[in-house]
Amino acid sequence: MAQITVGDRVKCQKNGNTDYDFYAKVEKIYENSAFVTITHYDVRDDINVSELQYRAVIALKKMKIAKPTAGEAKELQAVSPAMLAE
Repeated sequence: MAQITVGDRVKCQKNGNTDYDFYAKVEKIYENSAFVTITHYDVRDDINVSELQYRAVIALKKMKIAKPTAGEAKELQAVSPAMLAE
């Protein structure tokens, strides 16, 4: 597994707070998890992600370094800076 560091873009597996996988940016690393800001998510998870305020703590073993492909980016909801400011 690649070493995940602050600033990496990662794909996170669905967890107890979301029903679908999502993409995020790593903000802080803990011992076995990371604090992330969600950047792209499935539209069906809109309520869940907004309740999380577009942030989550995810186990390192539940994420991998990746960016959304062009096709995925069209299907996923992107988080805008205005959404993060709320």
